[in-house]
Amino acid sequence: MTGDFAIDFSLHGRVAAVTGAAQGIGQGVAAAFAHAGADVALIDLDEQRLGETAALVEAAGMRALRVPCDVGDEAAVDAAFDAIAGALGPVDALVNCAGVICENVPAEDAREEDMDRLWRVNVKGTMFAARAAARQMIARGGGGRIVNLASQAAILSLPNQSVYTATKGAVAALTRSLAIDWAPHRITVNAIAPTFIWTPMAAPMLEIQQVHDASVRRIPLGRIGRPQDIAGAALFLCGDAASLITGHLLPVDGGWTAGEPGLDL
Repeated sequence: MTGDFAIDFSLHGRVAAVTGAAQGIGQGVAAAFAHAGADVALIDLDEQRLGETAALVEAAGMRALRVPCDVGDEAAVDAAFDAIAGALGPVDALVNCAGVICENVPAEDAREEDMDRLWRVNVKGTMFAARAAARQMIARGGGGRIVNLASQAAILSLPNQSVYTATKGAVAALTRSLAIDWAPHRITVNAIAPTFIWTPMAAPMLEIQQVHDASVRRIPLGRIGRPQDIAGAALFLCGDAASLITGHLLPVDGGWTAGEPGLDL
């Protein structure tokens, strides 16, 4: 066997863009990427809270660019990526963390306005940002990493989540399609499927003791996830070590989708 077996897990000299960067998973990804050596463009509607994430990036010694943007607005996304290229350079990596949820209701009671809102952010927003990033990657000669945030709901269904599940299933399918389309340009596209993660968006549900305890019982590793758990997976998928991985959905779920841990056999 020949070759260099030293694997570099750093992102030194690279520009990363993170949508949904103002809080939760997006904030964790942005901070982790800065500690790995990347300058980070922070994309989110919540301009005020972007300051918190920018401070984390800058504390790691890297440049942070705040980019207020509605990812469901195609023109706004294109303008945001133009601004990133002008300030930091073309993006080398994109992590699509922007996402919204709606109230859990039986499928027969699902509301059209929720369907439209979740599709606009979770699916169209992912597509718009991925496409804007890929155009920059292709224009500079190819090569790059895109990671989308799906959900364990894209693998198995939970009750009363038909609208959210449909959008995250679409993200998983979109990831495979983009991976095939952009493979000739050496752009890898993968998705992460998190279990329940402690974030401001999920906290109101997880703070219900019954929901929290039932979730922990169902997760073989016995705990709710943290943003750092997802950030670690995203960091791997955006680095050189994952250069031959594309079109895949990586569960980061403590074993939830591996099987049922509670059967007394």
